Amino acid sequence: MSEEVRVTLEPMGKSVKVPHGTPLREVLFEYGIEFPCGGRGRCRGCRVRVLEGSAPMEDSEREILSKDDLDQGWRLACRLSASADLTILAQQWDMPILGDNIAVPFTPRTGLGLAVDIGTTTVVAQLVDLNTGQVLAVKSALNPQARHGGDVMSRVEYAMSGGGASELCTLIRSCVKRLAFECTELVECSVSDVRTIVLVGNTVMHHLFCDRDITPLSRYPFESTNGGPCRFQPTDLGWWQSECDIIFLPCLGGFVGSDILAGILATGIAQSGEHTALVDIGTNGEIVVGDRNGLFCAGTAAGPAFEGARISQGMRAATGAISRVRVSDGELQCEVIGGGKARGICGSGLVDAVAACLRTQRISAIGRLQSGEESIALCGSVV
Repeated sequence: MSEEVRVTLEPMGKSVKVPHGTPLREVLFEYGIEFPCGGRGRCRGCRVRVLEGSAPMEDSEREILSKDDLDQGWRLACRLSASADLTILAQQWDMPILGDNIAVPFTPRTGLGLAVDIGTTTVVAQLVDLNTGQVLAVKSALNPQARHGGDVMSRVEYAMSGGGASELCTLIRSCVKRLAFECTELVECSVSDVRTIVLVGNTVMHHLFCDRDITPLSRYPFESTNGGPCRFQPTDLGWWQSECDIIFLPCLGGFVGSDILAGILATGIAQSGEHTALVDIGTNGEIVVGDRNGLFCAGTAAGPAFEGARISQGMRAATGAISRVRVSDGELQCEVIGGGKARGICGSGLVDAVAACLRTQRISAIGRLQSGEESIALCGSVV
């Protein structure tokens, strides 16, 4: 038996060699395959289709996937191991991540700074000239922790398992280090030129990066006792030798993190004479409302709503997702991200689909399908 096997990913045509028996979850995340339930075999979010080769099948796959799915070669990537050469169809590669370079008030000083937003799903870094305020480079990446769960509570659950917190801490610190090097390479300078790094994120991301006890966030009343600012030098994190002030800004409490604090500072709503609302739309979503007399905040798990969670063909707004449904001449017309074949439906498409079906009387005001059928066809095989 060969010590290595080859895994070919289509339609990219990319091929990787991995040791025999390697769980594909460790390989496929880097290529955009999502694991919403943290690889526990509880959902269908990591479906891939085996085009060539074979791999042992677990009972959990038979419980989650239909007989038709299995007959067509569909499998759960989180349960697959590379026991032989495989060719896999997996089309979740295109994941655009947005950034901006809008100027904000600042006090000029020498050197470069790095601003990092650690999101549950994505991490974005901006390299800034501290003297002019100019954004010199922007780099982004999927949060590597997401292979162990798509939402914050899945992440907390994994962190509380044996060695989970340490692994998640190492993953996110390595990711930020890599983005720092990538940003400086874009402008042909050295990371030693970076004098300050400011990090923000929700409370769970704060605790996991700073290696703080996450237990208080795992149970009611979900209040953190460890959400204060964390300061480091690069050597503390195993990064590089030159001096650099690294600070993870403090959380506001519970699941309201320093990313919201940064938003409040950037928008100036705490000094506003008028009532203003700040909405942070992410996997963990928050709304802040108020003025200079006080601010109120609420948060919730927004990501599952946007990703059509608990919907059989729900998915993130990535290539192949139906993102919009409208009515034209009495028929449903769907827009698919990327313009190719529809593979699922994201939250915006789901809301549109319900509205369109109400308008065309395909469903009633209480949500029942008027036709008596079990589903309404949207686009291709997506219902």
